[in-house]
Amino acid sequence: MNIKRTNRTYWGRTIIAIIAIVTLIKVWVGPITIPQEAMAQVPDSGKQRILLLEQAKRTNQLLAEIKQILAKDTLKVQWEGADKPSTDN
Repeated sequence: MNIKRTNRTYWGRTIIAIIAIVTLIKVWVGPITIPQEAMAQVPDSGKQRILLLEQAKRTNQLLAEIKQILAKDTLKVQWEGADKPSTDN
């Protein structure tokens, strides 16, 4: 009877040791994941260039309008003081 109990204890400890070793390996390696397919579309570099050129043309047009206003028109500027004067000296 003592032999059966020792045999059960041996197998129980062996199983616990195997589970502990497998758990440690799993923690060391990290989660095993299957890489997924890329679901995004391939960027269209030609379209991106066209959009960039259109934005640059629009920016240049706005800058030209600002330059024209500053060169020909008179601007009315009004200076206002701060709400609370600072006392930092």
